[in-house]
Amino acid sequence: MFFHKILVTGCGGDIGLAVGRILLDEKAADSVIGCDIQEDHAGKVFFDRCFVIERATAPNYIDTLLRLVEEEGVDLVIPTSEPELRTLCTNDFFGRRELFLTANQKAMEIGFDKYRTAELLQKNGLPHPWTQIAADGRPQEFPCILKSRTGCGSKDVCILTEEQYHRQKDYGEDDIFQELIAEDDAEYTCGVFRSSSGEVRSIILRRKLRGGLTGSGIVEVNPEIERLLNAVAMYLDLQGCINVQLRMRAGVPYVFEINPRFSSTVRFRHKLGFSDVIWSIQDRSRNIVDRYQAPVAGRRFYKIYEDVID
Repeated sequence: MFFHKILVTGCGGDIGLAVGRILLDEKAADSVIGCDIQEDHAGKVFFDRCFVIERATAPNYIDTLLRLVEEEGVDLVIPTSEPELRTLCTNDFFGRRELFLTANQKAMEIGFDKYRTAELLQKNGLPHPWTQIAADGRPQEFPCILKSRTGCGSKDVCILTEEQYHRQKDYGEDDIFQELIAEDDAEYTCGVFRSSSGEVRSIILRRKLRGGLTGSGIVEVNPEIERLLNAVAMYLDLQGCINVQLRMRAGVPYVFEINPRFSSTVRFRHKLGFSDVIWSIQDRSRNIVDRYQAPVAGRRFYKIYEDVID
């Protein structure tokens, strides 16, 4: 038992549900509660109690969240919604950084900005796809990726042809072009944890997408990718956990995104022994972090849908 009461935000989403179930299974607190922007979701089945709060973009979001913390006697908040994490970061964690379990601020500031991510990788000589601000002019080549510089998820990502580029013409300040690294069946999602003592742990999962999320995958062991992940953690001064997405081309791993939060694969990883949620809590509590026995290459995992009754 680490805490009296832990609050998981975004508890109706896939990441929030996964984090909450890990906490409950591992008995990480006397009570695990959740909050979300709506009442009707599966979180009610798993969390001890669920609450409704304002959206992260609402003017009174900060007040409603901190009021819930005070009223419920919460001693740790785990934000799982990216809009909430962005609000936390922008508002300097509301002056209560010790309350929130997140990656460090540098990792969030860079990871939440895809152009700054590319700049960090380029500055430190790490392989990455070329990336440019769309408003600066024509992409270096076609086809390429058009995505939001600050957006989250895959909903704002598309493959752009030269014909489509000329047809659209106007691109906003938040649009970026990125090199398309097209390799069949070679996209990776990688968990990276770095403790306050500087120990780095990682897991490499070659995945297949389904509906924009990881639907299945296989554990791989790749020294080149592992060295790259260690370098990313070092240059971010990482403390906590991030998710690095990359693609392989001619045996070289190219990082195209860094997500400074727990991943939708967090429960997969926990079941495989990469317990980044629990390690982060242990490290925050200044407890000894459990040992990590890396899973063997070839272990497979599959996302399935589960029916639950309230």
